[in-house]
Amino acid sequence: MKKIITGFLGIFLVLGIVAGTGYALFSDTVSMTGMVLGTATPTLEIRTDEPNLNTWTTTLNFGGAEPFAPLLPGEYDWGEFYLRNQSDGTTDPLDFKITGKISSVVQNTHWDLLKEAVQARICVYDKTEMDFLNCGADRTAWHTLKDWKNNSYTLPGGSLKQGTKRHYAINFFIDSSYTNTIA
Repeated sequence: MKKIITGFLGIFLVLGIVAGTGYALFSDTVSMTGMVLGTATPTLEIRTDEPNLNTWTTTLNFGGAEPFAPLLPGEYDWGEFYLRNQSDGTTDPLDFKITGKISSVVQNTHWDLLKEAVQARICVYDKTEMDFLNCGADRTAWHTLKDWKNNSYTLPGGSLKQGTKRHYAINFFIDSSYTNTIA
């Protein structure tokens, strides 16, 4: 009987050592002190040179304004705007990869007539360029308004660095193959 009890105690002792070692092996902890996390607030602002739209803001409302001339088939028009990265990254700067997209439209007969007729592109503004639309060589391709509504396109100029601004031109065009009924 003494041998049986000693045998059980030996087995329990071995099991205890194995369990303790396994627990210590798979449940180790570490600690970290003095860690500083950077914080930032991303802020992208926009403005134009249009009256009442020439202050930096996060949203432009063209309600009541007519920044573009009437556009007929075979004609171009252009406008300009500025983007500014006013983020306040404290440890690492927040640089933005800028993309453009039409976020919403008023679904009506005008949109239905124009969404595939009007083409637009965005470029880095360059008044010295021989292009009459003040469009520098760094530009997007021409896309229809429908494409701009359904897709995002990377704007030219590369990343917009924190604390910097960029001057853009937006160009519009209607191919001459459209009739004057869309005017």
